[in-house]
Amino acid sequence: MSEIIDYIEWDERFMLGIPVIDKQHENLVRICNNLHWSCLKGQETLNHHFINSAHEAIEYVRHHFSTEEKMMNLFDYSEFPEHKKEHEYFVREILNCYKNFQDGIDFAPNHFVNFIKEWILSHITVTDKEFADFFLSMDHYGKLKLILAGGSHLSLHPA
Repeated sequence: MSEIIDYIEWDERFMLGIPVIDKQHENLVRICNNLHWSCLKGQETLNHHFINSAHEAIEYVRHHFSTEEKMMNLFDYSEFPEHKKEHEYFVREILNCYKNFQDGIDFAPNHFVNFIKEWILSHITVTDKEFADFFLSMDHYGKLKLILAGGSHLSLHPA
């Protein structure tokens, strides 16, 4: 039996220093690896597993983006509007691809997975890194711990 090799190997260069976001990014990488795995199997596996994995990716991306956006809004991050637009673009693209897959229209699962991989990695290493630099330089992490200890309604726990 051959060993399954991850499509994206989780690496410390993806770590931002914000534990809740880092854990969610690691989960996104796991989900992308699951999608890739489903592309390597036969058509039956692809039809069943890919649909489930794609749905999981869509729901988890929404959850993750909500967490990031709450943090950015809470700390008045000046680049928040642009960052949110990137999130909206990504969600729109994956929803369109998912719909095309379900409708049997012009869809290549491996291209979908590659799009997700490239977008996630570039978004983490560039755009999210900029937010993390802002967040950590302003000592917001310490403030966030105080807010969460005080029972804030903002849920930032990793899923």
